[in-house]
Amino acid sequence: MEPGNTPLVELHNLAPSGTRLFAKLEWYNPTGSIKDRPAWTMFHDAKKNGLLPDGMPIIEATSGNTGIGLARVALINGHKAVICLPSRASNERKQLLRAYGAELIEVDGGPNDAIVHAKELVAAGEGHMCYQYGNPANPAAHEFGTTVEIARDWPLDVPPDHLVAAYGTGGTLTGASRGMRREYDGIMVHSVEEILADPIGGMRSQHDPFQPPVANLSLVNHRWEVTHTQAVEKVREIMTAEGHFVGTSSGAVIHAAQEVLSRFGGAAVTLLPDAGWKYLSGSPWADGL
Repeated sequence: MEPGNTPLVELHNLAPSGTRLFAKLEWYNPTGSIKDRPAWTMFHDAKKNGLLPDGMPIIEATSGNTGIGLARVALINGHKAVICLPSRASNERKQLLRAYGAELIEVDGGPNDAIVHAKELVAAGEGHMCYQYGNPANPAAHEFGTTVEIARDWPLDVPPDHLVAAYGTGGTLTGASRGMRREYDGIMVHSVEEILADPIGGMRSQHDPFQPPVANLSLVNHRWEVTHTQAVEKVREIMTAEGHFVGTSSGAVIHAAQEVLSRFGGAAVTLLPDAGWKYLSGSPWADGL
């Protein structure tokens, strides 16, 4: 099954007074995250361009979700997946990777350290690296997929005023920004970012020494930093108000979207990367909500 065609819903109980807030629920993709889109696109782009001969292993550095998406598409197409990810990644993500048949290499440190290790494997001739951080097929999945769906399903007679999206690899933010600017002239783009010393899984800071080559931050009008605590608190609020159990990056996005709408008004569309199921064994979920 190809990813995409996820629901676009209105979050009636979370929008500040006089505004409208919409969310694309990306956990409806096959492995439960927005990263199924670029995983699918990068794999088939590599096959089409002769970069991934039959039987060659796929190597990828990931904080979790892209690796899971690639492990799935590799499995159903007869390839081995070798996934490098930080050892601090949640147990659920590691279990899913193994369930999809991936060889899992846990790396001390963060996502940047996983990138270094994956590149070393490629240099040693161990396989093809999709390299989500620098692969143009990553933003293309959103420019020509995600945002086309938003335009098709947008329910209002007036266009959205704001796009609010998390900054991780830069693929979602860059591709969705390009697509939404093409669909809606004048839309404001808002990047949601972690604080460097207070990480949120799957997100990145503009102050990180490594900025992914695929990211084009010149497309961004405003940047919003969110703390881990703010993201977790918003996860609880989203569950109570709307019944959606989201991951912490989705909590960060909604926190920022409320700030955007409180300041500027209008209607905002957000991309919620995944649900909370992959994080239940970690803090704070291990002790319950």
